[in-house]
Amino acid sequence: MQPNKLEAFDRVLTAVMKWTSAFCLAALVILVGAGVFVRFVPVSSMGWADEIVELIFAWLVFFGAAWLWRNRTHFKVDLLEHLLAGTRCAFALESAVQFICLLFFLVLVYEGWLLTFAAVDTSPILELPKSLWYAVIPISGLIMAAYTLRDIILLFTRGRVRDVTPAPSVCAPGTDI
Repeated sequence: MQPNKLEAFDRVLTAVMKWTSAFCLAALVILVGAGVFVRFVPVSSMGWADEIVELIFAWLVFFGAAWLWRNRTHFKVDLLEHLLAGTRCAFALESAVQFICLLFFLVLVYEGWLLTFAAVDTSPILELPKSLWYAVIPISGLIMAAYTLRDIILLFTRGRVRDVTPAPSVCAPGTDI
């Protein structure tokens, strides 16, 4: 693909991940809130809502993780990265981390694929196929693997994925480590 087409695809994929996560979060708030309300004010039964909440939560978590991975805003411990900033070891560390992440995501895609197709049962109330719950695993794993490949390419073409500043040599005033 040409760079312009890749950028356009990235923008569309980012929007899909972002809006899917936002929709899932809003739906979770509404369904869980309605479920709590119905438990205290027994107007009707919402037993079906638990199944939808499970499904939406799975999609929220995995699409949200893929979106965070794309933006490089996921939680990580970066002590070694900051300690090694500006040295040759920093490049080796970043390379190793990126390749380990790529391997992990490829295994996630493979195992998620197997799990999705092994799920032949249905949900008890709505009788939805359970594979809907698991389908997001290989999809988001593939997305995260693609963004990891992007980071590996950036690492080897620019020498870094992102700028890292060295850690301060002393603690900030008022902090204990």
